[in-house]
Amino acid sequence: MKTNQLLTLSVLVLAGLCSLLLSCTKEQPVKGFVMPKGDAERGQEVFVAFNCYRCHDVAGVELPQRDFEPPFVVTLGGEVLKVKDYGELLTAIVYPDHVISSKYRAKLMQAGKDPDQSPMPYFGDMMTVTELTDLTEFLHGQYTLMARDYYRGHYYYP
Repeated sequence: MKTNQLLTLSVLVLAGLCSLLLSCTKEQPVKGFVMPKGDAERGQEVFVAFNCYRCHDVAGVELPQRDFEPPFVVTLGGEVLKVKDYGELLTAIVYPDHVISSKYRAKLMQAGKDPDQSPMPYFGDMMTVTELTDLTEFLHGQYTLMARDYYRGHYYYP
């Protein structure tokens, strides 16, 4: 076989293997999904009704007092370098094990928990689509893009 034919065959075999491996993952990315606009006020009610406040604070939002002190609290909202889009928030709610930050993993290990599994419960069988949409709308509205300053041709965050 000529070198070009071997190269082409190698690329095709590699592409086939990659396709096969990707089809074996548990995750199913959804392209083009569009959510209807939710109601942020009802979303805050969902946040409280599903006891999300027991392990999460929301920057600038007054929530009920916790009846216990969790090993650590994850704060949502506030000033951030990048505002989470609806897809990221939706994924975090319906698939909390999808991405666990290294900082959060360290906290899980300190608390004696599995660092590869979020302690957040699965709500897929309990939460309606409307509740999920409202909750996502509420959380999205709590993030503010951090303002950058400009100095000598460069942007920086104070």
